[in-house]
Amino acid sequence: MRLLPLLLALAASACTSTLPPRTQDQSAALRPAQAALPQRNVTGFGDALRCMDKLYLAYGTRDVSVMLEDLTDTTKKVNAGTRDMMMSAISDMTRRSRALQVVAFGPDANNVVAFLNSAQQRSAFAVVPQYDLRGSITQLDEGVLRRQADAGLSAGTLFGAGASKSRQLNVLGLDVALVNTRDLTLVPGVVSKNVTTVIKEGDALDAQATISKLGINFSTSFQRTDGTAQALRNMVELSAVELFGKLLKLPYWSCLGLDAGLPEIRDEIEDWFIGMERAGELTPFFQLQLRNRGFYEGPVDGRISPALRRAVAAYRGALGLGQEPVVDLALFTRFIDAAMPAAPEQPFRDVGTAPAVATGAPVAVAAPRAATAAAPVPVPVPAPALPSPASTRARPLALALEPMAALADGSLALRVRPTEATYVYCYAQDSAGTMQRIFPNRFVNDPLVQPSQPLQLPGAQGFRLPPQSVRALGCVAAPREVYLDAPAALRWGDFQALNAIRSFEQLQRIFEALIRGPATVTMLELPPPHAGARP
Repeated sequence: MRLLPLLLALAASACTSTLPPRTQDQSAALRPAQAALPQRNVTGFGDALRCMDKLYLAYGTRDVSVMLEDLTDTTKKVNAGTRDMMMSAISDMTRRSRALQVVAFGPDANNVVAFLNSAQQRSAFAVVPQYDLRGSITQLDEGVLRRQADAGLSAGTLFGAGASKSRQLNVLGLDVALVNTRDLTLVPGVVSKNVTTVIKEGDALDAQATISKLGINFSTSFQRTDGTAQALRNMVELSAVELFGKLLKLPYWSCLGLDAGLPEIRDEIEDWFIGMERAGELTPFFQLQLRNRGFYEGPVDGRISPALRRAVAAYRGALGLGQEPVVDLALFTRFIDAAMPAAPEQPFRDVGTAPAVATGAPVAVAAPRAATAAAPVPVPVPAPALPSPASTRARPLALALEPMAALADGSLALRVRPTEATYVYCYAQDSAGTMQRIFPNRFVNDPLVQPSQPLQLPGAQGFRLPPQSVRALGCVAAPREVYLDAPAALRWGDFQALNAIRSFEQLQRIFEALIRGPATVTMLELPPPHAGARP
Protein backbone atom coordinates (compact mmCIF):
# COMPACT_ATOMS: atom_id res chain seq x y z
CA MET A 1 0.00 0.00 0.00
CA ARG A 2 2.95 2.34 0.48
CA LEU A 3 3.71 2.02 -3.24
CA LEU A 4 0.19 3.01 -4.35
CA PRO A 5 0.76 6.83 -4.47
CA LEU A 6 4.01 6.37 -6.38
CA LEU A 7 2.48 4.00 -8.91
CA LEU A 8 -0.46 6.32 -9.53
CA ALA A 9 1.92 9.26 -10.09
CA LEU A 10 4.05 7.28 -12.53
CA ALA A 11 1.01 6.11 -14.47
CA ALA A 12 -0.42 9.61 -14.69
CA SER A 13 2.90 11.05 -15.87
CA ALA A 14 3.10 8.35 -18.58
CA CYS A 15 -0.26 9.45 -19.91
CA THR A 16 0.20 13.20 -19.78
CA SER A 17 3.69 13.12 -21.28
CA THR A 18 2.22 11.96 -24.59
CA LEU A 19 -0.07 14.97 -24.84
CA PRO A 20 1.73 18.11 -26.14
CA PRO A 21 0.74 21.50 -24.73
CA ARG A 22 -2.31 23.02 -26.43
CA THR A 23 -1.28 25.72 -28.83
CA GLN A 24 -3.36 28.37 -30.52
CA ASP A 25 -3.58 26.26 -33.70
CA GLN A 26 -4.73 23.22 -31.78
CA SER A 27 -7.36 25.28 -30.02
CA ALA A 28 -8.66 26.38 -33.40
CA ALA A 29 -8.84 22.75 -34.47
CA LEU A 30 -11.19 22.05 -31.56
CA ARG A 31 -13.73 24.66 -32.67
CA PRO A 32 -17.07 23.54 -34.07
CA ALA A 33 -16.75 21.61 -37.35
CA GLN A 34 -18.86 24.05 -39.32
CA ALA A 35 -16.28 26.81 -38.71
CA ALA A 36 -13.43 24.83 -40.28
CA LEU A 37 -12.76 25.15 -44.01
CA PRO A 38 -11.97 22.06 -46.11
CA GLN A 39 -8.26 21.58 -46.73
CA ARG A 40 -6.76 20.69 -50.10
CA ASN A 41 -4.52 17.66 -50.36
CA VAL A 42 -1.21 19.18 -51.40
CA THR A 43 0.13 15.83 -52.60
CA GLY A 44 -2.38 15.53 -55.47
CA PHE A 45 -2.10 16.58 -59.10
CA GLY A 46 -5.28 18.63 -59.38
CA ASP A 47 -3.41 21.71 -60.63
CA ALA A 48 -1.61 19.63 -63.25
CA LEU A 49 -4.93 18.25 -64.54
CA ARG A 50 -6.34 21.75 -64.94
CA CYS A 51 -3.14 22.84 -66.65
CA MET A 52 -3.58 20.02 -69.19
CA ASP A 53 -7.10 21.25 -69.88
CA LYS A 54 -5.68 24.65 -70.79
CA LEU A 55 -3.04 23.05 -73.01
CA TYR A 56 -5.78 21.28 -74.97
CA LEU A 57 -7.41 24.64 -75.63
CA ALA A 58 -4.13 26.34 -76.59
CA TYR A 59 -3.10 23.57 -78.99
CA GLY A 60 -6.54 23.04 -80.53
CA THR A 61 -6.93 19.46 -79.32
CA ARG A 62 -10.30 17.88 -80.07
CA ASP A 63 -12.12 14.62 -80.76
CA VAL A 64 -9.85 12.25 -78.83
CA SER A 65 -11.93 9.21 -77.86
CA VAL A 66 -10.70 6.62 -75.38
CA MET A 67 -12.13 3.35 -74.17
CA LEU A 68 -11.19 2.72 -70.55
CA GLU A 69 -10.69 -0.84 -69.43
CA ASP A 70 -10.73 -2.04 -65.85
CA LEU A 71 -7.28 -1.32 -64.44
CA THR A 72 -6.75 -4.56 -62.55
CA ASP A 73 -4.65 -5.26 -59.50
CA THR A 74 -2.30 -8.07 -60.45
CA THR A 75 -0.81 -8.08 -56.94
CA LYS A 76 -4.21 -8.84 -55.33
CA LYS A 77 -3.15 -6.65 -52.40
CA VAL A 78 -4.49 -3.17 -53.18
CA ASN A 79 -8.22 -2.87 -52.70
CA ALA A 80 -8.98 0.35 -54.59
CA GLY A 81 -11.05 1.45 -57.60
CA THR A 82 -8.21 2.24 -59.99
CA ARG A 83 -10.41 2.65 -63.08
CA ASP A 84 -12.72 5.04 -61.26
CA MET A 85 -9.69 7.08 -60.21
CA MET A 86 -8.60 7.29 -63.86
CA MET A 87 -12.09 8.34 -64.95
CA SER A 88 -12.07 11.14 -62.37
CA ALA A 89 -8.63 12.29 -63.48
CA ILE A 90 -9.60 12.43 -67.18
CA SER A 91 -12.80 14.25 -66.32
CA ASP A 92 -10.87 16.88 -64.36
CA MET A 93 -8.49 17.59 -67.25
CA THR A 94 -11.17 18.14 -69.87
CA ARG A 95 -13.62 20.40 -68.05
CA ARG A 96 -13.27 23.35 -70.41
CA SER A 97 -11.81 21.92 -73.60
CA ARG A 98 -14.03 18.82 -73.91
CA ALA A 99 -11.08 17.40 -75.82
CA LEU A 100 -11.32 13.84 -74.47
CA GLN A 101 -14.24 11.45 -74.63
CA VAL A 102 -14.19 8.42 -72.35
CA VAL A 103 -16.16 5.21 -72.82
CA ALA A 104 -16.00 2.88 -69.83
CA PHE A 105 -15.23 -0.73 -70.65
CA GLY A 106 -17.96 -2.62 -68.79
CA PRO A 107 -17.49 -5.94 -67.02
CA ASP A 108 -20.42 -7.37 -69.00
CA ALA A 109 -18.26 -7.67 -72.14
CA ASN A 110 -16.07 -10.76 -72.43
CA ASN A 111 -13.19 -9.03 -74.18
CA VAL A 112 -12.20 -5.90 -76.03
CA VAL A 113 -13.28 -7.17 -79.44
CA ALA A 114 -16.75 -8.08 -78.18
CA PHE A 115 -17.06 -4.70 -76.52
CA LEU A 116 -16.07 -2.85 -79.70
CA ASN A 117 -18.65 -4.79 -81.67
CA SER A 118 -21.36 -4.01 -79.15
CA ALA A 119 -20.34 -0.34 -79.03
CA GLN A 120 -20.66 -0.14 -82.79
CA GLN A 121 -24.15 -1.61 -82.60
CA ARG A 122 -25.33 0.61 -79.75
CA SER A 123 -24.04 3.91 -81.15
CA ALA A 124 -26.45 5.77 -83.43
CA PHE A 125 -23.58 6.36 -85.86
CA ALA A 126 -21.88 2.98 -85.26
CA VAL A 127 -18.73 4.77 -84.16
CA VAL A 128 -16.08 3.31 -81.86
CA PRO A 129 -13.34 4.98 -79.77
CA GLN A 130 -9.90 5.51 -81.26
CA TYR A 131 -7.87 4.24 -78.32
CA ASP A 132 -8.09 1.69 -75.56
CA LEU A 133 -6.50 2.63 -72.24
CA ARG A 134 -5.31 -0.43 -70.40
CA GLY A 135 -2.97 -1.18 -67.53
CA SER A 136 -2.72 -2.56 -64.03
CA ILE A 137 -1.12 -2.27 -60.64
CA THR A 138 1.98 -4.26 -61.48
CA GLN A 139 3.85 -4.42 -58.19
CA LEU A 140 3.52 -4.00 -54.46
CA ASP A 141 6.73 -4.88 -52.66
CA GLU A 142 6.11 -4.79 -48.93
CA GLY A 143 8.80 -4.38 -46.34
CA VAL A 144 11.52 -3.28 -48.74
CA LEU A 145 13.00 -1.48 -45.74
CA ARG A 146 11.81 -2.21 -42.23
CA ARG A 147 13.14 -0.88 -38.95
CA GLN A 148 11.70 -1.33 -35.51
CA ALA A 149 12.98 -0.47 -32.03
CA ASP A 150 11.32 -1.40 -28.71
CA ALA A 151 12.17 -0.61 -25.12
CA GLY A 152 10.43 -1.50 -21.88
CA LEU A 153 10.69 -1.34 -18.11
CA SER A 154 8.99 -3.68 -15.74
CA ALA A 155 8.74 -3.86 -11.96
CA GLY A 156 7.44 -7.35 -11.47
CA THR A 157 3.68 -7.73 -11.80
CA LEU A 158 2.90 -4.33 -10.38
CA PHE A 159 4.16 -1.94 -13.06
CA GLY A 160 5.38 -1.94 -16.64
CA ALA A 161 6.23 0.76 -19.17
CA GLY A 162 7.37 0.49 -22.80
CA ALA A 163 8.02 2.44 -25.97
CA SER A 164 8.37 1.43 -29.63
CA LYS A 165 9.26 3.02 -32.95
CA SER A 166 8.75 1.43 -36.36
CA ARG A 167 9.34 2.40 -40.00
CA GLN A 168 8.40 0.38 -43.08
CA LEU A 169 8.82 1.16 -46.79
CA ASN A 170 6.55 -0.41 -49.43
CA VAL A 171 6.95 0.05 -53.19
CA LEU A 172 3.83 0.41 -55.37
CA GLY A 173 3.92 0.37 -59.19
CA LEU A 174 1.36 1.29 -61.89
CA ASP A 175 1.75 0.75 -65.65
CA VAL A 176 -0.74 2.08 -68.23
CA ALA A 177 -0.63 2.35 -72.02
CA LEU A 178 -2.79 3.26 -75.02
CA VAL A 179 -3.76 0.78 -77.75
CA ASN A 180 -5.18 1.50 -81.21
CA THR A 181 -8.66 -0.01 -81.39
CA ARG A 182 -8.29 -0.31 -85.16
CA ASP A 183 -5.85 -3.22 -84.90
CA LEU A 184 -5.18 -3.49 -81.14
CA THR A 185 -1.55 -2.45 -81.54
CA LEU A 186 0.31 -0.46 -78.93
CA VAL A 187 0.71 3.26 -79.66
CA PRO A 188 4.51 3.61 -79.75
CA GLY A 189 5.97 5.55 -76.86
CA VAL A 190 2.61 6.33 -75.25
CA VAL A 191 3.06 4.56 -71.94
CA SER A 192 3.33 5.66 -68.35
CA LYS A 193 5.10 3.66 -65.67
CA ASN A 194 5.35 5.09 -62.19
CA VAL A 195 6.58 3.77 -58.88
CA THR A 196 5.89 5.32 -55.49
CA THR A 197 7.23 4.54 -52.06
CA VAL A 198 4.66 4.23 -49.29
CA ILE A 199 6.12 5.00 -45.86
CA LYS A 200 4.49 3.75 -42.72
CA GLU A 201 5.76 5.02 -39.41
CA GLY A 202 4.52 4.33 -35.92
CA ASP A 203 5.49 5.50 -32.45
CA ALA A 204 3.90 4.16 -29.32
CA LEU A 205 4.33 4.76 -25.61
CA ASP A 206 2.46 2.45 -23.33
CA ALA A 207 2.25 2.53 -19.56
CA GLN A 208 0.39 0.05 -17.46
CA ALA A 209 -0.03 -0.23 -13.66
CA THR A 210 -1.72 -3.11 -11.97
CA ILE A 211 -2.74 -3.08 -8.31
CA SER A 212 -4.52 -5.84 -6.47
CA LYS A 213 -8.28 -5.63 -7.16
CA LEU A 214 -7.81 -2.38 -9.11
CA GLY A 215 -6.47 -1.98 -12.61
CA ILE A 216 -5.59 1.28 -14.29
CA ASN A 217 -4.59 1.16 -18.03
CA PHE A 218 -3.11 4.07 -19.97
CA SER A 219 -2.29 3.46 -23.60
CA THR A 220 -1.78 5.90 -26.39
CA SER A 221 -0.40 5.51 -29.89
CA PHE A 222 0.72 7.98 -32.51
CA GLN A 223 0.42 6.54 -36.01
CA ARG A 224 1.28 8.32 -39.27
CA THR A 225 0.49 6.41 -42.45
CA ASP A 226 0.73 7.50 -46.06
CA GLY A 227 -2.22 5.44 -47.29
CA THR A 228 -1.69 3.07 -50.19
CA ALA A 229 -4.96 4.11 -51.85
CA GLN A 230 -4.03 7.79 -51.79
CA ALA A 231 -0.59 7.00 -53.19
CA LEU A 232 -2.30 5.05 -55.97
CA ARG A 233 -4.60 7.97 -56.77
CA ASN A 234 -1.59 10.26 -57.10
CA MET A 235 0.04 7.82 -59.50
CA VAL A 236 -3.16 7.53 -61.57
CA GLU A 237 -3.43 11.32 -61.94
CA LEU A 238 0.24 11.58 -62.88
CA SER A 239 -0.20 8.77 -65.42
CA ALA A 240 -3.16 10.56 -67.02
CA VAL A 241 -1.08 13.72 -67.47
CA GLU A 242 1.84 11.78 -68.94
CA LEU A 243 -0.20 9.50 -71.16
CA PHE A 244 -2.21 12.14 -73.02
CA GLY A 245 0.70 14.57 -73.11
CA LYS A 246 2.75 11.95 -74.94
CA LEU A 247 -0.12 10.96 -77.24
CA LEU A 248 -0.86 14.54 -78.32
CA LYS A 249 2.76 15.82 -78.23
CA LEU A 250 2.03 18.49 -75.62
CA PRO A 251 4.51 19.97 -73.09
CA TYR A 252 2.91 18.12 -70.19
CA TRP A 253 6.05 18.53 -68.08
CA SER A 254 5.25 22.22 -67.71
CA CYS A 255 2.08 21.20 -65.85
CA LEU A 256 4.24 19.18 -63.45
CA GLY A 257 6.54 22.11 -62.71
CA LEU A 258 9.46 20.59 -64.65
CA ASP A 259 11.84 22.25 -67.08
CA ALA A 260 12.39 21.10 -70.66
CA GLY A 261 16.14 21.30 -70.03
CA LEU A 262 16.12 18.14 -67.93
CA PRO A 263 17.96 15.30 -69.69
CA GLU A 264 14.97 12.96 -69.54
CA ILE A 265 12.68 15.53 -71.16
CA ARG A 266 15.25 16.44 -73.81
CA ASP A 267 15.56 12.78 -74.70
CA GLU A 268 11.79 12.42 -74.94
CA ILE A 269 11.45 15.43 -77.25
CA GLU A 270 14.19 13.99 -79.46
CA ASP A 271 12.36 10.64 -79.50
CA TRP A 272 9.21 12.44 -80.65
CA PHE A 273 11.11 14.24 -83.41
CA ILE A 274 12.78 11.13 -84.80
CA GLY A 275 9.68 8.93 -84.47
CA MET A 276 7.38 11.46 -86.16
CA GLU A 277 9.87 12.09 -88.97
CA ARG A 278 10.22 8.39 -89.73
CA ALA A 279 6.45 7.86 -89.60
CA GLY A 280 5.74 10.78 -91.93
CA GLU A 281 3.88 12.68 -89.19
CA LEU A 282 6.16 15.69 -88.88
CA THR A 283 4.90 17.73 -91.85
CA PRO A 284 1.16 17.35 -91.08
CA PHE A 285 1.90 18.13 -87.43
CA PHE A 286 3.50 21.45 -88.38
CA GLN A 287 0.77 22.19 -90.92
CA LEU A 288 -1.93 21.74 -88.30
CA GLN A 289 -0.19 23.60 -85.50
CA LEU A 290 1.02 26.47 -87.69
CA ARG A 291 -2.54 26.84 -88.92
CA ASN A 292 -3.83 26.87 -85.37
CA ARG A 293 -1.23 29.51 -84.45
CA GLY A 294 -2.10 31.81 -87.35
CA PHE A 295 1.10 31.36 -89.42
CA TYR A 296 -0.22 29.08 -92.17
CA GLU A 297 -3.39 28.77 -94.20
CA GLY A 298 -3.61 25.57 -96.16
CA PRO A 299 -4.38 21.87 -96.09
CA VAL A 300 -3.06 19.33 -93.60
CA ASP A 301 -1.99 16.80 -96.20
CA GLY A 302 1.70 16.18 -95.50
CA ARG A 303 2.79 17.99 -98.68
CA ILE A 304 5.33 20.79 -98.60
CA SER A 305 4.24 24.01 -100.27
CA PRO A 306 5.71 27.51 -100.60
CA ALA A 307 3.28 28.78 -97.96
CA LEU A 308 4.43 26.13 -95.50
CA ARG A 309 8.08 27.01 -96.11
CA ARG A 310 7.42 30.70 -95.56
CA ALA A 311 5.43 29.92 -92.40
CA VAL A 312 8.26 27.77 -91.00
CA ALA A 313 10.82 30.48 -91.79
CA ALA A 314 8.66 33.16 -90.16
CA TYR A 315 8.15 31.03 -87.06
CA ARG A 316 11.88 30.36 -86.77
CA GLY A 317 12.55 34.07 -87.06
CA ALA A 318 10.00 34.85 -84.34
CA LEU A 319 11.83 32.42 -82.05
CA GLY A 320 15.25 33.88 -82.89
CA LEU A 321 16.45 30.76 -84.72
CA GLY A 322 17.12 32.38 -88.11
CA GLN A 323 15.05 32.58 -91.28
CA GLU A 324 15.86 29.20 -92.83
CA PRO A 325 12.80 27.09 -93.75
CA VAL A 326 14.25 24.08 -91.94
CA VAL A 327 12.54 21.86 -89.41
CA ASP A 328 15.24 20.61 -87.08
CA LEU A 329 15.37 19.43 -83.49
CA ALA A 330 16.03 22.96 -82.21
CA LEU A 331 12.86 24.29 -83.87
CA PHE A 332 10.82 21.27 -82.82
CA THR A 333 11.91 21.66 -79.20
CA ARG A 334 11.04 25.36 -79.11
CA PHE A 335 7.87 24.71 -81.07
CA ILE A 336 6.71 22.26 -78.41
CA ASP A 337 7.88 24.00 -75.26
CA ALA A 338 8.36 27.73 -75.87
CA ALA A 339 5.63 30.35 -75.64
CA MET A 340 3.82 30.89 -78.94
CA PRO A 341 4.98 34.07 -80.71
CA ALA A 342 2.56 36.62 -82.10
CA ALA A 343 1.10 35.61 -85.45
CA PRO A 344 1.62 37.74 -88.59
CA GLU A 345 -1.15 40.01 -89.78
CA GLN A 346 -2.11 37.45 -92.43
CA PRO A 347 -1.21 33.75 -92.48
CA PHE A 348 0.94 32.49 -95.34
CA ARG A 349 -1.15 30.91 -98.09
CA ASP A 350 -0.68 29.55 -101.59
CA VAL A 351 -2.66 31.10 -104.43
CA GLY A 352 -3.16 29.41 -107.77
CA THR A 353 -1.61 26.16 -108.91
CA ALA A 354 2.10 27.02 -109.09
CA PRO A 355 4.43 24.10 -108.34
CA ALA A 356 5.51 23.77 -104.75
CA VAL A 357 9.18 24.26 -105.66
CA ALA A 358 8.63 27.49 -107.60
CA THR A 359 9.76 29.83 -104.81
CA GLY A 360 11.98 29.62 -101.79
CA ALA A 361 14.01 26.73 -100.45
CA PRO A 362 12.35 23.46 -99.49
CA VAL A 363 11.51 22.63 -95.92
CA ALA A 364 14.28 20.27 -94.93
CA VAL A 365 13.96 17.86 -92.03
CA ALA A 366 17.31 18.06 -90.32
CA ALA A 367 18.69 15.23 -88.25
CA PRO A 368 18.88 15.88 -84.51
CA ARG A 369 22.65 15.51 -84.58
CA ALA A 370 25.28 16.20 -87.23
CA ALA A 371 23.90 14.93 -90.52
CA THR A 372 26.07 13.01 -92.96
CA ALA A 373 23.79 13.32 -95.99
CA ALA A 374 21.99 16.16 -97.68
CA ALA A 375 18.42 16.83 -96.63
CA PRO A 376 15.82 15.32 -99.01
CA VAL A 377 14.16 17.61 -101.53
CA PRO A 378 10.37 17.18 -101.68
CA VAL A 379 8.67 16.05 -104.87
CA PRO A 380 6.99 18.98 -106.66
CA VAL A 381 3.21 18.99 -106.26
CA PRO A 382 0.63 21.53 -107.34
CA ALA A 383 -0.31 24.02 -104.68
CA PRO A 384 -3.91 23.37 -103.55
CA ALA A 385 -6.54 26.00 -103.98
CA LEU A 386 -7.70 27.85 -100.87
CA PRO A 387 -10.87 29.70 -99.95
CA SER A 388 -10.81 33.34 -100.87
CA PRO A 389 -10.63 35.62 -97.83
CA ALA A 390 -13.91 36.95 -96.48
CA SER A 391 -12.86 40.50 -97.38
CA THR A 392 -12.88 39.64 -101.11
CA ARG A 393 -16.14 37.67 -101.16
CA ALA A 394 -19.49 39.25 -101.88
CA ARG A 395 -21.45 36.03 -101.45
CA PRO A 396 -21.31 33.01 -99.13
CA LEU A 397 -19.39 29.93 -100.15
CA ALA A 398 -21.64 27.33 -101.76
CA LEU A 399 -21.90 23.57 -101.29
CA ALA A 400 -23.83 20.80 -102.97
CA LEU A 401 -25.04 17.73 -101.03
CA GLU A 402 -25.56 14.81 -103.39
CA PRO A 403 -27.21 11.61 -102.12
CA MET A 404 -25.38 8.45 -103.13
CA ALA A 405 -26.49 4.85 -103.30
CA ALA A 406 -27.15 3.31 -99.91
CA LEU A 407 -24.43 1.13 -98.46
CA ALA A 408 -24.73 -2.63 -98.13
CA ASP A 409 -26.11 -2.35 -94.61
CA GLY A 410 -28.76 0.17 -95.71
CA SER A 411 -27.06 3.21 -94.18
CA LEU A 412 -26.90 6.55 -95.98
CA ALA A 413 -24.09 7.93 -98.08
CA LEU A 414 -23.67 11.37 -99.60
CA ARG A 415 -21.15 13.51 -101.41
CA VAL A 416 -20.31 17.09 -100.39
CA ARG A 417 -19.05 19.06 -103.39
CA PRO A 418 -17.90 22.68 -102.88
CA THR A 419 -17.79 25.12 -105.78
CA GLU A 420 -14.38 26.27 -104.56
CA ALA A 421 -11.94 25.25 -101.85
CA THR A 422 -13.64 25.66 -98.51
CA TYR A 423 -13.65 24.49 -94.91
CA VAL A 424 -16.65 22.22 -94.42
CA TYR A 425 -18.48 21.45 -91.17
CA CYS A 426 -21.32 18.91 -91.28
CA TYR A 427 -23.98 18.17 -88.67
CA ALA A 428 -26.72 15.57 -88.28
CA GLN A 429 -30.08 16.06 -86.56
CA ASP A 430 -32.17 13.17 -85.24
CA SER A 431 -35.93 12.88 -84.85
CA ALA A 432 -35.76 14.45 -81.37
CA GLY A 433 -34.04 17.56 -82.73
CA THR A 434 -30.63 16.74 -81.22
CA MET A 435 -27.71 17.88 -83.35
CA GLN A 436 -24.25 16.34 -83.53
CA ARG A 437 -21.11 17.17 -85.50
CA ILE A 438 -20.16 14.37 -87.89
CA PHE A 439 -17.39 16.17 -89.83
CA PRO A 440 -14.58 16.95 -89.15
CA ASN A 441 -14.21 14.09 -86.71
CA ARG A 442 -11.80 11.72 -85.01
CA PHE A 443 -11.09 10.02 -88.36
CA VAL A 444 -10.53 13.13 -90.51
CA ASN A 445 -9.64 16.26 -88.55
CA ASP A 446 -8.88 18.57 -91.50
CA PRO A 447 -12.08 20.28 -92.69
CA LEU A 448 -10.55 21.74 -95.89
CA VAL A 449 -12.28 20.24 -98.97
CA GLN A 450 -11.21 20.79 -102.58
CA PRO A 451 -13.74 20.91 -105.45
CA SER A 452 -11.65 18.36 -107.35
CA GLN A 453 -11.82 15.96 -104.39
CA PRO A 454 -15.37 16.14 -102.98
CA LEU A 455 -15.99 14.87 -99.49
CA GLN A 456 -17.77 11.53 -99.15
CA LEU A 457 -19.66 10.79 -95.97
CA PRO A 458 -19.04 8.40 -94.42
CA GLY A 459 -16.66 7.18 -97.12
CA ALA A 460 -13.73 5.36 -95.55
CA GLN A 461 -14.38 6.98 -92.17
CA GLY A 462 -15.32 4.65 -89.36
CA PHE A 463 -18.95 5.59 -88.82
CA ARG A 464 -22.37 5.02 -90.38
CA LEU A 465 -25.49 7.10 -91.07
CA PRO A 466 -28.47 4.85 -90.31
CA PRO A 467 -31.63 6.33 -91.89
CA GLN A 468 -33.66 5.56 -88.77
CA SER A 469 -31.30 7.73 -86.68
CA VAL A 470 -30.99 10.79 -88.93
CA ARG A 471 -33.74 13.27 -89.80
CA ALA A 472 -31.64 15.90 -91.56
CA LEU A 473 -28.06 16.57 -92.56
CA GLY A 474 -26.56 20.01 -93.00
CA CYS A 475 -23.12 21.34 -93.96
CA VAL A 476 -21.70 24.84 -93.53
CA ALA A 477 -18.90 26.34 -95.66
CA ALA A 478 -16.35 28.68 -94.07
CA PRO A 479 -13.36 30.54 -95.54
CA ARG A 480 -11.06 29.46 -92.67
CA GLU A 481 -10.70 27.01 -89.82
CA VAL A 482 -13.03 28.26 -87.09
CA TYR A 483 -12.70 25.67 -84.33
CA LEU A 484 -10.35 27.67 -82.10
CA ASP A 485 -12.70 30.66 -82.22
CA ALA A 486 -15.90 28.64 -81.83
CA PRO A 487 -18.12 29.28 -78.80
CA ALA A 488 -18.66 26.66 -76.14
CA ALA A 489 -21.89 25.56 -77.80
CA LEU A 490 -19.89 24.15 -80.74
CA ARG A 491 -16.82 22.88 -78.90
CA TRP A 492 -18.25 19.49 -77.97
CA GLY A 493 -16.71 16.32 -79.32
CA ASP A 494 -17.72 14.65 -82.52
CA PHE A 495 -20.89 12.53 -82.45
CA GLN A 496 -21.90 14.17 -79.17
CA ALA A 497 -25.15 16.03 -78.62
CA LEU A 498 -24.93 19.82 -78.97
CA ASN A 499 -27.50 20.61 -76.32
CA ALA A 500 -27.34 24.38 -76.84
CA ILE A 501 -28.13 24.16 -80.59
CA ARG A 502 -31.55 22.97 -81.67
CA SER A 503 -31.85 24.06 -85.32
CA PHE A 504 -29.81 24.64 -88.44
CA GLU A 505 -30.96 28.27 -88.44
CA GLN A 506 -29.29 28.76 -85.07
CA LEU A 507 -26.19 27.02 -86.42
CA GLN A 508 -26.10 29.40 -89.38
CA ARG A 509 -26.23 32.47 -87.14
CA ILE A 510 -23.32 31.17 -85.06
CA PHE A 511 -21.18 30.60 -88.15
CA GLU A 512 -21.99 34.03 -89.55
CA ALA A 513 -20.74 35.55 -86.30
CA LEU A 514 -17.60 33.40 -86.47
CA ILE A 515 -16.60 34.26 -90.03
CA ARG A 516 -17.99 37.82 -89.83
CA GLY A 517 -19.83 37.39 -93.09
CA PRO A 518 -22.62 35.52 -94.84
CA ALA A 519 -22.88 31.77 -94.36
CA THR A 520 -25.23 29.22 -95.87
CA VAL A 521 -26.28 25.86 -94.44
CA THR A 522 -26.85 23.35 -97.23
CA MET A 523 -29.34 20.78 -95.95
CA LEU A 524 -30.53 17.35 -96.93
CA GLU A 525 -33.83 16.44 -95.29
CA LEU A 526 -34.52 12.76 -94.88
CA PRO A 527 -38.08 11.41 -94.97
CA PRO A 528 -38.98 8.19 -93.16
CA PRO A 529 -36.78 5.20 -94.03
CA HIS A 530 -37.13 3.63 -97.49
CA ALA A 531 -38.96 6.70 -98.81
CA GLY A 532 -35.93 8.34 -100.43
CA ALA A 533 -34.11 11.54 -99.63
CA ARG A 534 -35.21 15.05 -100.57
CA PRO A 535 -32.48 17.74 -100.91
